[in-house]
Amino acid sequence: MSDQPVAAPGGSPGAPAESGRAGPADDAEQTAGEPHPLRRAFRLIAVAIFCYVMLLELVLLIGFVCVLFGIDPSTWFVDLVYRTVDRTMQPFRGLFTAIEFGTGSSEEVRPTIESSLVFAMIVYGIIALAAHDLAEWLGRPRRG
Repeated sequence: MSDQPVAAPGGSPGAPAESGRAGPADDAEQTAGEPHPLRRAFRLIAVAIFCYVMLLELVLLIGFVCVLFGIDPSTWFVDLVYRTVDRTMQPFRGLFTAIEFGTGSSEEVRPTIESSLVFAMIVYGIIALAAHDLAEWLGRPRRG
């Protein structure tokens, strides 16, 4: 063993050790880099919203391609995409007129450019960006 005295935390060598209780400065150092638990919870919610909206964006993109090429909804996957797009598009139905052209693989589905669907993708993209920015802002440690 060494004959040199052990320094107390934050003190000089040979100074008596303090009672072990953390002072106000030590509390500030411990929590300065970590966000508040409430901020962490809101950040988790913002990330969940971002992931959900990005999933909607993917389904809308697949739906746009299916509508564009007039794909018949007889398969379960395309039917699922059409039903999901129909629910997601409820706030945007009728904003713009659809442009139909050509003939599709069946009489009930014709190749169409859905302008409302493109507008919905833009709006949901803005919501996703806002949720992402909110999550980034909530994830930053507080200053001062």
